[in-house]
Amino acid sequence: MSDVAAGKRIYGKTLDVYLCILTADGGIGVRDVWRALDFSSPSLAQYHINKLLDLKLIETDFDGKYVINDKESIDALRSFLLLRGMLIPRLTIYSALLLGLMVSYVSVYPWRGDFRDLTTMFIGLFSAAAFLFEAVKQYRGLSFMKDD
Repeated sequence: MSDVAAGKRIYGKTLDVYLCILTADGGIGVRDVWRALDFSSPSLAQYHINKLLDLKLIETDFDGKYVINDKESIDALRSFLLLRGMLIPRLTIYSALLLGLMVSYVSVYPWRGDFRDLTTMFIGLFSAAAFLFEAVKQYRGLSFMKDD
C-alpha cells in the first residue's frame, strides 16, 4: 500500500462512494454513483470520487468509468471477500467449513452419544457459532466506519 493510502483513512460519504464502486459490476460513472447514493448533486459525487482518485484507491478504465485499483485497498476491508457484488466476512467461510465438517461427522460416523460424540459436537458447534458471531460483528463494524 502506498504512503498516501496508508496515511489516510476514508469514512462517511467517501467510504460510501468507495463501497459503491467496489460492489458495482464493472465500471461506474459519476451519475451512476450520484443516483445510487442519492446525493444532492453529481458534483458532490465527483468531489468524493476525486478524493478517492487522489488516494489512488480507484482509477479510470478505458471507457472513462471508475473502477477499483487492485494494487491499493483499505486495511479494514482486507478481512472481507467480494462475492457477486457483496462484501462477505472471511469468518463466515470458516463457520460454513466447520458446519460442513460437523454434518460430515454426523452422517459418516454412527451416532453413539458417548463422550467423544458429545465433545466433538460441542467443540464444532461452539466454534462455528463463535466464527459466525464475529463475522456478524465485523460486518456491522463496516457500518460504523461510515459514520461521519
